[in-house]
Amino acid sequence: IFAWTGALRKRGQLDNLPELRAFADKLEKATLDTIEAGEMTKDLALITTIENPTVLNSEEFIKAIASRL
Repeated sequence: IFAWTGALRKRGQLDNLPELRAFADKLEKATLDTIEAGEMTKDLALITTIENPTVLNSEEFIKAIASRL
């Protein structure tokens, strides 16, 4: 997700699209908020220090992020 948001932010910079840069920032924040709330995919759950994370599949993770946008 962060590679994608970085590319979106750069495209917004190159094309002078502040709305696209703002969306990239919001998407990153929503992703971090989701993970910090303990909702994550299994690969992240295996390395987190958060106790009892909720393991989500990719679709559920994306929906959890979208609910925070």
